[in-house]
Amino acid sequence: MSVAARGARPLLRLPAWTTVWFQIHWFIGITAGLVLMVVGVTGGLLSYQDEILRALNPGVLRVTPRPGPVLSPAELIGRIEAASGARVTSLGLAAAPDRPVRAFLTPRETPPPGARPRRELRYADPHDGTLLGTPVGEGFFRTTRELHRWLLAGAEGRIVVGVSTIALVLLSLTGLYLRWPRRVLSWRSWFRIDTRLRGRALLWRLHAVIGTWALPLYLLAGLTGLSWSFDWYRTALYDLTGAPRPGAEAGPPRAEGEGRAARRGPPLDVDAAWAVFRREGPAFSTAQIRPPAPGQPLRVTYVEAGAPHEDARSSMAVNAAGEVVEHRRYADQPLGHRLMGSMLALHSGSYFGPIGTALMMVASLAMPLFGVTGWVLYLGRRRMRRDAARRAGRPRRGAAEAPLAAPGTAGE
Repeated sequence: MSVAARGARPLLRLPAWTTVWFQIHWFIGITAGLVLMVVGVTGGLLSYQDEILRALNPGVLRVTPRPGPVLSPAELIGRIEAASGARVTSLGLAAAPDRPVRAFLTPRETPPPGARPRRELRYADPHDGTLLGTPVGEGFFRTTRELHRWLLAGAEGRIVVGVSTIALVLLSLTGLYLRWPRRVLSWRSWFRIDTRLRGRALLWRLHAVIGTWALPLYLLAGLTGLSWSFDWYRTALYDLTGAPRPGAEAGPPRAEGEGRAARRGPPLDVDAAWAVFRREGPAFSTAQIRPPAPGQPLRVTYVEAGAPHEDARSSMAVNAAGEVVEHRRYADQPLGHRLMGSMLALHSGSYFGPIGTALMMVASLAMPLFGVTGWVLYLGRRRMRRDAARRAGRPRRGAAEAPLAAPGTAGE
């Protein structure tokens, strides 16, 4: 049978359960589709943010290596604070000689009651502590990230994105049900696009087949993305995996009076503690230290050289006596702990290496394809119903009635 004949044959009605899931699928698609297109495109743009910024800012995010050692952490903190007039709350160091130091700064003045201290990210030369300029393009990616996470609308936008993310999961699952072919084991039924098709039949095939390719990625992005939208969801994940919550890595609460005793102890030498980390710990690619409170150990959060992804973080705590009081390596943690600590890497696809990042970017940028084809198919279906009702001489049936199957689906 010719393609034209197949496209022109009478449309078949879907079974009752399929009708229900079809109605759910198209309703979610036409209501949440626009938000999902925005979130998808912005997520795709963020996939290679670091690489793009480094390429655009050779004098800021890439420094010229020099002979000789770099400054110690304490020296860097002192010079950055003297140059900025602010307090260093976190210092990011890189093993690569051409990477700058990342310093998070907060004003020395106490913020007003109820206000959070303002944080500023600055970059510095690791050889002399000179503050570097603001990277070109950083504002664009900051706005893109805020649009991706909460549509530039604060808490309300975060809820809208969260609800739309739930919609993405439902779209994926209902789409899989509607997509299920009669010949389940035939790869052609699942993944082949018949280029001989035209019109609605071709649009439906593109919508269905490319959706099948991208479905695992959309489920992964949706199920991980919900952790940034809803606290209850994130809490449930921590309870399910048994992973420690952020901020709880410092160990159990100290007994009464222990804090006063610690404050009476010797002050911690940041450089000496850093030397212990370099001696006792493995080779690292990046490391982050926070100047500790009096009596507290220095905690170094680091990514080992050759780690599977950039969020494979380990940590070590060194006290004032030069003792390693805690060492948590990423590879030694239970699977649930590693997954919770790698949520962003899972969401972006980098958990699976460069190929995972590239696939997630392509899937994210393809989100408008499903929105546009879905709307075209929906409007075409409504037009066919209207024409059929006019020819039959009766009122047009409502959109909530049983849908018509897409052309070219029978016999798959």
